[in-house]
Amino acid sequence: MELCRIQGEFEAVELAELAAGRIRRSVDGIRKIMVQSIGRGAEKAAGRQRFTMLPANLRMQNYATAVMISEISDDVLPEPHYRKKVQLQIICDARTGDRAYALLLAAGAEKIRKN
Repeated sequence: MELCRIQGEFEAVELAELAAGRIRRSVDGIRKIMVQSIGRGAEKAAGRQRFTMLPANLRMQNYATAVMISEISDDVLPEPHYRKKVQLQIICDARTGDRAYALLLAAGAEKIRKN
């Protein structure tokens, strides 16, 4: 039986794993699904400042804003440490390759290639 390989990129591991689970449940003839890291993690946010703009004096129809500045720490915002681009690769039967491709596209994958 002829096999088909489909590859797509995701912004985070969690998104790729959700797509892989959906494809595994919905498509028959899946031989192998792999999630591989293809990039470094995002730059650390710790030590930077976060700006929050707040509306002030809405009763007077004056939409001037106030700015709150706070320091970002690893305890408050750990997510950027885990964010990295990943590649999801699916090997399946050629007859079900179009269905797997469509689900990968629907899951938000970028740079999708089908061989």
